[in-house]
Amino acid sequence: MDLDPDSIKKDFPRMRGVYLNNASSAPVPFIAIKAVTDFLISYDEYGPDSSTSASMVDDLLSRARKEIARLINCREDEIVFTQSTTHAINIIANALNIKRDDDGDVAIVIRDGEHEHSANYYAWLRLKRRGVAIKNLNLKDEDGSIDVEELKEIVDSGEVKVRLVALSHVLFNTGLILPIEEVGRVLREKDKDGGRRIHLFVDAAQSVGCMDVDVKKLGCSFMAFPSSKWLCAPTGLGILYCSRDAWDDVEPLYIGGESAFIHDDMLCYRDMPHRMQAGFRGYPLLAGLVASLQYISSIGIARIRNWNMHLAGMVREGLRDDGKHIKLYGPDDSRLRSSIVSFSFNNEDSDAMVSRLVRDLEREGIIVAEREVLKKKIVRVSPHFFNSEDDIARFLATLKRALAVLTS
Repeated sequence: MDLDPDSIKKDFPRMRGVYLNNASSAPVPFIAIKAVTDFLISYDEYGPDSSTSASMVDDLLSRARKEIARLINCREDEIVFTQSTTHAINIIANALNIKRDDDGDVAIVIRDGEHEHSANYYAWLRLKRRGVAIKNLNLKDEDGSIDVEELKEIVDSGEVKVRLVALSHVLFNTGLILPIEEVGRVLREKDKDGGRRIHLFVDAAQSVGCMDVDVKKLGCSFMAFPSSKWLCAPTGLGILYCSRDAWDDVEPLYIGGESAFIHDDMLCYRDMPHRMQAGFRGYPLLAGLVASLQYISSIGIARIRNWNMHLAGMVREGLRDDGKHIKLYGPDDSRLRSSIVSFSFNNEDSDAMVSRLVRDLEREGIIVAEREVLKKKIVRVSPHFFNSEDDIARFLATLKRALAVLTS
């Protein structure tokens, strides 16, 4: 392993304890914090109506799109800035012209809601009010696996006209990596058969920044992810990828001077991505995002992935007790999961133990998260590249002491 986390830690504000909740929100490095304050100072000097400020904003938007385009392998004009992943999902759910028509039922395919993040479930579920049928893919196991053959059967059956499939790239609770590339191939094959295009929406909140993500390989029309998780950027900013060949299928949800204009008494939309960008003012956050992206890029996604998986392996190995007390989630094959490690307990008091354990660990300066898998509470541990082997050793030792008290 070639990362030096002790040196990397110096790039962040002082970490008094062990932070292992990066799947929720990661710390922001000094360089990004400085970028935010530098922008605010410069922008406030001239105000919003200055040509200097306008040029500064245009340059910032351009640099941000260049960095993101390089990160996920897309065109710069395919990137729309939002407030969050949830915001981006809702934009597409409401911007796509998906509703029941005279030719029969129109459907969206999603995963079972008991195992999906609410942000990537509720927005699609609400489309039932338009008469859209919702098809839930069955879960193969507790980790949240899906059967691509089941999806293919739904698409091929003709029972409903599938217009969109919405899936998470990496599951927020178990860390399982779903077979998005395979799903993309199934949908593209259907397109070749002469049917109307089936869009693929990917929630990449738990993948961008900690593993390689290439929208061309995934074959998705849309993808959303936040600034504040694995990218280590300020919170309050989301990124929406909108594929060029899907532009004609989305109607802007919001409208304003940045997104439209009047020509011959007619309302006209501006070119993408501006037509989807009405009202965006998160420029200071964007300055922080650019700095964080450059920082992450200087380390390298492949190196980050390798180190994170090394730490995750240490956690999983330290938690193994042959199933006597601890239940581990996620596949053993590291190629099929992210660095998220989740566990619960094999007893009737598991939920109460999880809640107390998370609180007890926080009192000891170790930050993890409480989540759910099929309504069962779990402890979620999510290390990132600034975490060290000593951090993991401290977590495991503290956990062992806390469990001794809980089970005594």
